[in-house]
Amino acid sequence: MKKTISIILMILLMVCTAKVYAVSDSFHTTLTINNSQAKRGDTITVTIGLKDIAIQSGEKGIGAYTAEIQFDSSVLEYVSVNGTDKWEAPLYQDGFITSNTKDAKVVNTAQSIATITFKIKENAKLGETSIALKNFSGSTAGSDILASSNGSTKLTIIDPNSSSSINGSSINSGNSKKDNLENQKVQENSNAKSDLSALPKTGEKQNPIVMILYTLIGLSIIGVIGLVCFCKKKRIR
Repeated sequence: MKKTISIILMILLMVCTAKVYAVSDSFHTTLTINNSQAKRGDTITVTIGLKDIAIQSGEKGIGAYTAEIQFDSSVLEYVSVNGTDKWEAPLYQDGFITSNTKDAKVVNTAQSIATITFKIKENAKLGETSIALKNFSGSTAGSDILASSNGSTKLTIIDPNSSSSINGSSINSGNSKKDNLENQKVQENSNAKSDLSALPKTGEKQNPIVMILYTLIGLSIIGVIGLVCFCKKKRIR
């Protein structure tokens, strides 16, 4: 009987010392272009960035990543890729990129992580084309987490001899304003979503199942102790 009580007490002690955390890791990626309009033969540069990094697992940040950058190969031709102050130049192969931080430490603030340069082909079709990130996976030094949203951008190929490119600067300005409004809406939606599912930064959330387990174990101990007392009184008699 004493052995049984000891086992129950050990189980209770283990449960009491266990901590239950509510953790939900997330981050978003961005993709911006240096010029929303360009001509055949021009080069354009897109910048990959991270934002809204909310990671509580691993080392609480992103230290490496892999991703796919999708574009129309009949319109754009890959030229080169570069890293930033904190990030190594990514390895690029057939649209897939991978890189890590230069100091092997994680980052948890919004920042650019790479730039990719493309050349517009001489026979590229005029009009709008898209460039997008897909399946962006960030490493927290403990696990890999897919981005909550992947960045994308658009490029318009123009004919320098057409009337639409006579006032190119004003068109660019209009497109920039439109892009800013769209980015602002995306940011507002992201903030609203974050408010609804805010991460617990410092607190600990007790699991209801654990509380029920506490109660059951406590009642079991009381029952065992009562049984022991009853047996002892019976022996005395």
